[in-house]
Amino acid sequence: MREQLVITPNSPHGLGGLPDNWREFPFQVYLAHAHEDFLLVERIWRALDHMGLHAYMYEHYPHPGKTACEAVMGAMQDAAEVVVFLTDAGSGSAWVHQELGAVTALQKPMLPVVQVNAIQPSGFAALSQPILIDPRRTETAIGRLLWLLRVDFELFDGPLTVECPQCHGYYQTDLPSLNAVRRAMDANKLLDRDTCRNCSTSLYLSPWTLEPVSEQMALGRAWPE
Repeated sequence: MREQLVITPNSPHGLGGLPDNWREFPFQVYLAHAHEDFLLVERIWRALDHMGLHAYMYEHYPHPGKTACEAVMGAMQDAAEVVVFLTDAGSGSAWVHQELGAVTALQKPMLPVVQVNAIQPSGFAALSQPILIDPRRTETAIGRLLWLLRVDFELFDGPLTVECPQCHGYYQTDLPSLNAVRRAMDANKLLDRDTCRNCSTSLYLSPWTLEPVSEQMALGRAWPE
């Protein structure tokens, strides 16, 4: 059964709501993760970037000459909200534990993404109501996370950058409304057909990840349940 999305605009996550001046932060989102989860988090980082949200990911913004603690605290101070990935790797990572400690020290609002059946670190009451992620079906959790972040940062419309899987060129289209995304999720269908502005390939967008899917791939695609 698909998890139901229960959303209230700008509702506080974890340690409190977003600061009123979140638009002034260099990064809207800090992505706290273990190196083993790079591919998953990179996928989310790109989705956020294509929606126009600036996200901090250590691999993209290294801090030469700084200690890990200095890097974590500095980048997290520059972010309005923190997403923590507590997968099997993340839960056992000293780096991620350090990031959790920084979240608490800085009183940052947090969204925990927790792997199903993973052993979680004790002592963090803020990890209630997590986004559950199944490593075999990550799209459902990605969709819930993107939805929550769109609501938090009032991203209800605007441009969406799309990378065509056929020609690998980029073009912009309209960001699908939350209502359209929800209807597609509930119906277990792709969003309406779009066309690459560079090569005219017919594409569909996934409502969960907002990634493009070619018409040929869409015909045989199995979607999350």
